[in-house]
Amino acid sequence: MPPAATKAPVPDTFYQTYRPRLERRIDREMRAAHRIVEVGCGNCQLATRLADTDGREVIGVDIRDANFPQPPGRVPHRRCVHADARHLDFLATGTIDAVVAVWALHELAAPMAVLREAKRTLRPGGELLIVDFPKGSLAQRLWNERYYTTTQVAQMLKRAGLARVEARRIARSQITWARGYRPARAPRSH
Repeated sequence: MPPAATKAPVPDTFYQTYRPRLERRIDREMRAAHRIVEVGCGNCQLATRLADTDGREVIGVDIRDANFPQPPGRVPHRRCVHADARHLDFLATGTIDAVVAVWALHELAAPMAVLREAKRTLRPGGELLIVDFPKGSLAQRLWNERYYTTTQVAQMLKRAGLARVEARRIARSQITWARGYRPARAPRSH
């Protein structure tokens, strides 16, 4: 019987080298979305990429605006907003096609409040996509922050009222990829 294959260790540079591939995957995931909100947008890099595709309107939201392009970059259909994602009052209920949060869930002081607010902004059938470092991943060793298991992320999405929730680990199990959808409106009773 041949010896069991051993997995190659994940290099410390894994996230930096994987990021372009991850951004392409997110771009594909968002292909049907016209209005997108990115929660925890940082320097608006992903928001800019998403806005450059097919004329999408992308709103990047971050509680800190120190990383926003200075002066604010003139990218058509992209806006970076300094706001608390728990209170997206500038967005009407049910008007957003997709909300995406990349490397942000573990940073949120009140993740359930943010997830519920994201759901409120979504149109019926709109998607919420979470991409984050899972508990026990390379990120745990590198930065030792509070990360969630993939199961915990799925449970959070369900508690926020999202339907058709899927959550799995991707990229050599170093990334949680989770999504859920705002339920379609209930049919009217006669």
